[in-house]
Amino acid sequence: MRLLFLVDLLTVAWLIWLFDAINNLAPVRQGLAEHDGQRVLDFERSLQLAPEHALNVWLAHRHTLSQIVVFWYENVHIVVTLAVFAWLWWRRADVLDVMRPTLVIVNLIALTVFWSFPTAPPRMLPGGYVDLVAVAQHLPPWQLGATALHSNQLCALPSLHIAWATWSSIAAWRLSERRWVRALALVYPLVTSYAVMATANHYLADCLAGAAITATVYAVLNRPRIRRHLAWGSSPGGSDTGAPTRLSRVA
Repeated sequence: MRLLFLVDLLTVAWLIWLFDAINNLAPVRQGLAEHDGQRVLDFERSLQLAPEHALNVWLAHRHTLSQIVVFWYENVHIVVTLAVFAWLWWRRADVLDVMRPTLVIVNLIALTVFWSFPTAPPRMLPGGYVDLVAVAQHLPPWQLGATALHSNQLCALPSLHIAWATWSSIAAWRLSERRWVRALALVYPLVTSYAVMATANHYLADCLAGAAITATVYAVLNRPRIRRHLAWGSSPGGSDTGAPTRLSRVA
């Protein structure tokens, strides 16, 4: 049991390290990233779906609320994802058998997109966007120049905030049939989408892409034939009926 728990913890740590390592090795292609960001914004505008600027300007004039939203943007997605992962680990090994590889694959897909299609966030584009994270933390604005450690600021598309929020919501929906839990599962990605757009860190397209990637990967891995191959940690003959089960990994 302890060994498997350690493996899962190392997997999560590896994903965090991999994200930083790959993006820090990526060339800082700011010009290309800004061009790609403008392309995303222009595409949204062509569909009359570009709420980022209005959300950002409205929030920028509300100091206390902006502080709360910045805190949500920076911290909540990590805390919730880890909490849900731990909940799955202790209570529902059968669900974790699908959710674990879903989280890994989603992050690998996102890293591939980050490398091949660098996208600057709205706060780096002209148009009057306010970098609310920089304002809240009294940080200097983005500086021009090739600094590899800053390359992960050019990774707006897709939004891992929303990818992880969608992952957590799917897991919570599977874990409980209580109405309030499922209501929170539906609301959580929406609130997080507001936070990432209102702080000028993501586009609507980023949010939709992050949610779509997670939902698609989960749907593929949750197919009965694939799920059986992933069920290495579930109890023998255990069913995936949705009823809470204790982990069968206890030695």
